Amino acid sequence: MSVEALPLEGTLSRNRVLHQPRHVLFPAASQFSPGFGEASWRAAIRASNEHLIPRVLTLGFQAFRAGQVGDPATYLQALLHSLRLQATELAEDREVAAVVLQLGLAETLPPALLAQLLDAVPQHLRTVARPQVEVRLDAGSGIAPAQLREVGCTRLNVIDRAGAQGPELLAQGQRAGFTACYYQLRVPGSDDNGFLPRLRAVLALAPERILLPSPCAAVDSPSVDYWWQAWTDVCAAGYLPLGGDHYQRADGIMPARRGDGARHCDLAGVPRRDRSDFLGIGLGACSQIGDVICRQESDMARWQSRLQVGHSGVVAGLIFSEHERLADEVVQSIACDRALDVAAFEWRNGVPFSEYFEEALMELPAMLDHNWIRWDGQMLQLEGEGQLLWRIIAACFRSLNAPA
Repeated sequence: MSVEALPLEGTLSRNRVLHQPRHVLFPAASQFSPGFGEASWRAAIRASNEHLIPRVLTLGFQAFRAGQVGDPATYLQALLHSLRLQATELAEDREVAAVVLQLGLAETLPPALLAQLLDAVPQHLRTVARPQVEVRLDAGSGIAPAQLREVGCTRLNVIDRAGAQGPELLAQGQRAGFTACYYQLRVPGSDDNGFLPRLRAVLALAPERILLPSPCAAVDSPSVDYWWQAWTDVCAAGYLPLGGDHYQRADGIMPARRGDGARHCDLAGVPRRDRSDFLGIGLGACSQIGDVICRQESDMARWQSRLQVGHSGVVAGLIFSEHERLADEVVQSIACDRALDVAAFEWRNGVPFSEYFEEALMELPAMLDHNWIRWDGQMLQLEGEGQLLWRIIAACFRSLNAPA
């Protein structure tokens, strides 16, 4: 179906695509308190070490922006130093189950240095038998996916870019033998006439996952029609929402239980089977340990100075209040499962849902009228266009103040 043939009855919903809230799953870094420092972070890790479940960790290695660091080898040494410092604070039975190499890291660290970084992880932290290593690669990158596979990356995520041959890069990744290949769409610009042809070339390659655009990264003149058509095409190809912006091929393993609050999207935006801790390492990297979120220093010289005296580099953070924790549980369920089991929420937390989220529930009738959601007993289900606009629905719960 062409853009011109889009049904008129979806006009209102299509327009809402461009006005989704940017920060729903997690607070913006600007909301972190500078009063949260090194001591608070160490206390959070000690508290997390005492928890029996979960024990797994995800590591997220952050890239540096152009002009921040002159020498990639210098940045690698800082990453390794930070990794060692983080490892000394963690209990010995904590296990790394996944590693995410954020966008730009593979472009700034040559494969040999990237291999050193990945080899260092099991030297300092216990890992599961086969940890996932996702590398995010810009579609315009000149790096051959086979090089990344050789140094230990197991999953390739190609990030779309206007004018770049993203589908060809994805095809190279599939031939290189990654255990899974993803393709992540950016917010399309009105002048990007190649957006839909690229998407349809990607669909023909049938990667394990396709990630829809996130409103966190906008363009000057976004195209709501391209964005909407992308969602339509992905669903028509049989892809199913797995959590956040991830859509999984229909032959993949989907969650057996929806809305039970067990799954979550981590700080890298990846839906996980369990709630687990996330350690961000690098300039400006963010971490989450339990109900604590923090951010590292974003200036290279200051970050190195902190590392040299044995500090992890944390400069700001926040601790969820009880209300924020409960709101987060609801938001994560809506984001990951496109559903919310109210009975399960009340059983876990011992609070009456309708009273605790009274104001949020007052916003839902309009969404019921748009057929974005429906009630099935005590299960709130996202339907049709609501699956794409999950941020708007989830934000009803995130924006509330704690009840008296």
